[in-house]
Amino acid sequence: MTATFALATFCYFIGMIKYLLHLGLRNRTLFILATVMIAIGFALETVGLYQRSLVTGHGPYTNVYEYLVFLGWVVFGVFLVAEGYFKLTPLGAFMAPIGFLLMLISFAFSPEMEPGLPVRAWWLTMHRTLSFLSFGAFSLVFAAGVMYLIQERQLKHKRFGGWYHRLPPLGALDDVNRVGIIFGFPIITVSALAAMIWSSQSYGKFLFNYSIAILLAGWLIYAVLIAGRFSFGWRGKRAAAMGVAGYAVMIAALVIHFGSK
Repeated sequence: MTATFALATFCYFIGMIKYLLHLGLRNRTLFILATVMIAIGFALETVGLYQRSLVTGHGPYTNVYEYLVFLGWVVFGVFLVAEGYFKLTPLGAFMAPIGFLLMLISFAFSPEMEPGLPVRAWWLTMHRTLSFLSFGAFSLVFAAGVMYLIQERQLKHKRFGGWYHRLPPLGALDDVNRVGIIFGFPIITVSALAAMIWSSQSYGKFLFNYSIAILLAGWLIYAVLIAGRFSFGWRGKRAAAMGVAGYAVMIAALVIHFGSK
């Protein structure tokens, strides 16, 4: 299984490099090859996750190694769907490095399986699964936000250089931000509620620590963003910046949470 994940990571690396080269050279063949390599890596990782679940009896939730591998899988899964839906060829140059970095970091942790989930821990399983899925959606929001801010800066200063000709129009990027928030925010909200229910059932109270506090801060940023978009018509630079800020907070929460394992 570890060998399968390593091979998938290699495919992701090749795909990432080709996406970056495509961003610079705008060569259609490079884009096609990059997508094929990412798809192959995703298929291999799916097989590896399935094999591991047969051994553990549940999803990849026994240690930090599995968390990171699953996060990488979700990021690439969301990316493949988004690339097919939005038809934005530069997207891979911004999302593939996120997924690849997660896979790469995972190899710094032990792949040894730990004891399984507690009995009747399906609220905990729901929390973890939905948290990872929301991370994938917010990775899309982050990538679109970074591209938007770069493109907006080019237009503001009237510097129509390489970035301007390589990145999608601002309207298309704002649409990606909107769709990512629509999918990601409800998922992470349900995930938080599931965590509260599990914590109350298991410990008789809601556990609160630094990682949860930071996670709630990230949730609040996304809550303000989605409320602003649909109640006050927020768009453009403000929405892009808040999407990037929310993602940075989520990353900080993950780092602290994994560090406590």
